[in-house]
This record gives sequence, structure tokens and C-alpha cells, in this order.
Amino acid sequence: MACRRLTSFGLAGLLLSGCTCFAAPLTQGNSALDQVPHTSHVTQLIRRNIVSESQAALYMSRYPRLKAKTVGKRLANPIGTAKALPVYHPAEYLAAVTAGGTRYALQIDTGSSDTWFVKEGFQCLVTECNMGPGFKGDFPGGQIEEHFNISYGGDYGAFINGQMGYSDLTVADVTIPKQQIALATLGAWVGDGISSGILGLGLPGLTESFKGDTPVEDGLQNLVNYSPVVTTVTNQIGKYIFSLGLSRNESESFLALGGVPQEIRVGNYSRVPIEKMPKSFGGSDYLYYALTPDKMVWKNSTSKAEQTVLPQVIVDSGTTLNVFPYDIARSINEHFTPPAVYLKSQGGWFVPCNAAPPSLGVQIGGQMLWTDHANMILRQIVDDRTGFCATGIGASSMGDDGGLGLYILGDVFMQGLVAVFDVGPRMEMRFAKRFG
Repeated sequence: MACRRLTSFGLAGLLLSGCTCFAAPLTQGNSALDQVPHTSHVTQLIRRNIVSESQAALYMSRYPRLKAKTVGKRLANPIGTAKALPVYHPAEYLAAVTAGGTRYALQIDTGSSDTWFVKEGFQCLVTECNMGPGFKGDFPGGQIEEHFNISYGGDYGAFINGQMGYSDLTVADVTIPKQQIALATLGAWVGDGISSGILGLGLPGLTESFKGDTPVEDGLQNLVNYSPVVTTVTNQIGKYIFSLGLSRNESESFLALGGVPQEIRVGNYSRVPIEKMPKSFGGSDYLYYALTPDKMVWKNSTSKAEQTVLPQVIVDSGTTLNVFPYDIARSINEHFTPPAVYLKSQGGWFVPCNAAPPSLGVQIGGQMLWTDHANMILRQIVDDRTGFCATGIGASSMGDDGGLGLYILGDVFMQGLVAVFDVGPRMEMRFAKRFG
């Protein structure tokens, strides 16, 4: 199938058509790619900006204060932990997924593990959820006596309740038989009118299925972990790897199962283990795609700063911003030219939209990964009073306002890289700069 360049008019049609090619051929891969197997199971992702002017203020004011719900009960230090997908996220990446014989557009999210579809007849508990097309009918593979209950932000954020059951799924030309999924029947959401749910690409430790039928009583005592899409599909194809290439360009992002696409060029890969996180009831487990950077460096034409003692961070495609400890975030924002200003009314840092961003490097596995300057200013989020644009750097804590307590390398970091997630015995992540 030949792909035309995307427009806003043709976006939904392309996603639902099953087209998985790129707008232009990508350049030939180099020898560095030999570190990761090639795969033909590749699907194009579509980047969508979904924040309207009225939503921007809510987004910027709420993301630093996400609070815990069920996942917080699993961690030894639960303060402010929650599913990492913010309530108001200004950009998203969508993949085509077939279930029940119908193709849907789902947002990819490495910060959560459940795959869910909005069901026809969904009860929206806010003014407008703006969901995409609803799942038609019941579970093709049968319903189970468990329910779905997930919060993307606790008291301040979106939540979804629903049913659990089984359906065959097809993504990137791989059909996964009888995958456990959720059908959302009730909740609060801020959608884009196209996406019908979430394709959770996280690990089993973050799945959210519960025994019984009373969501308000859910906790560790009735939590039932299950095999999410990533575990099921990598076991099926026998290659325990998937990769993401996120791009600001409309038609150059991809999700690949079993390796990386052959026709790309990258630099050398850095490698780092996926780290376990301590649990509240003792021991530790793999929950998020967590790592500890070696170092961070940020600089402008006159000043340079670095930090070598850093906390654990998670790699999350469902969060647009990089979310760092407050002192680091403040310093990076002060290195914009002119310096970013913190707008209390918005809950984040803003700069003139034509400001010069600092250079930001995150060293992982001994290799420095530099963020593209274009990623550092979110021009789709504009403060009405000043006309300034939001920066791509947020903080986990804003003084007395509380905090997320979860540090994130989001799309600002991932755009322009190829990220490889090895969920087999190695349990590691790899990152390389993408060219072309």
C-alpha cells in the first residue's frame, strides 16, 4: 500500500487502514544496528497534538500533583506514585490495533501495562471525554470474573473502570490469540476523538485486574496480575524485544515487535539494566521501565551545570515532559535564553516561543544522549496572558503543592532516539541516536 503524507483530515483513515509504511524510505541501517535483531513486524505511529487552549492551563497545573492510587500501595515509598500517563498530555502517539474484527487507534504507553478499549455506551463522568470509536459487542474470547480499575493521576486525574476478558489482538502484523484486555464502561478521560483507549506496553507488575465487583475496595488483597501484551507477544514470536522510534515528524514514528526495523540508521547503542523497584510489602519487583542515569548535563552559551547523583527515573512514552527533581528542573529552565519563568497559574515553566533552549544531555550506560533542541519547547501550550510557550521540563515537586514523586524521561527525551526494551532474561534497555 502506498502512503501519502499525513494531514489532519486523513489521520484517522490512515490509522484504520492498516498502513504501516513511512512517508519516505528511511536510510539504510549501519553496523551498530547489528546489536539488535531486525524485524518486519513494524507499525507506523501517528503523532497527535491534543491540547486545546482551554486544556493547556489544566494540564500544566495538574501534572506535578499526581497522587497515588493502587500502584502506590505496591511501592515502599508510595508518595505521589501513580500511572505515569498525565491527565492532560499535549501530544500522543497512536497505533492501529485490531480487536473483534475491527481496527482501532490506541495510544501507546510504556508507563502502564493494561490494554483497554472504550466500550460502546461508555459512561463519561466529566463534561466531555471525547473518546474515539467504541468497542463493538462483548469480549470475543469471553468475559472473566474480574474488573478493571486504573487511575492515571489519582484525585486529580483520569480514571477508568470496566470489565476484563479476552480477545485476539493484531498489532504490527502479529496476531495475539486470546489476550486479556479491558473494556472501559465508566470513567473520566480527556480524549482526542480518534483514540479508543490505551495499548499498554509495560510489564506484568503494573497490570490492574481485580477480583470482585467493588472498585472502591480494590487494593493489594484482590489484585490479580496477568500477562500483558508485551509479555504475551514476545513469548509468541520468540524474541523478547520491542522498540520505539518517536519523532516530531508526522510519519516517522514506529513500534516494532521482536527487534528494530532494518531500514534505519542509528548511532551506537547505550545499554542499561531495567531496575527493580522496592515494594511496600517487602522485596522488589519490575514495575516501570526504570533506570538510574550516570549523569545529567545542561548548558547554554555562557553557563554549564551537571548532576552526578541522580534518582531512579522511568522511561514513559505516555508522558510528554521530562519530569525531574525540582532543583534540577529549575536549573535547566534557568538555562533557557532568556531564562524560563515559573507561572504559578499554569504550574510550570514558560519561555518566549522563540527562546533558545539549553543543550540537555542524559548519560545512560556510559553514553551521553543529547535531547534535540526542538523538543525543549512545547509550542502547542501557550499561556494566554504572556504569550509564552511551555518548556519540556517539569518538576516532581512544587514546594507546598505536593509532588509526583516519580521522575520521568518522557517524549521530550525519546523523540529522536530509538529505544529498545529487552524484556527477556537480559531485562535491559538500549538507546541510540537516530539519523535520517
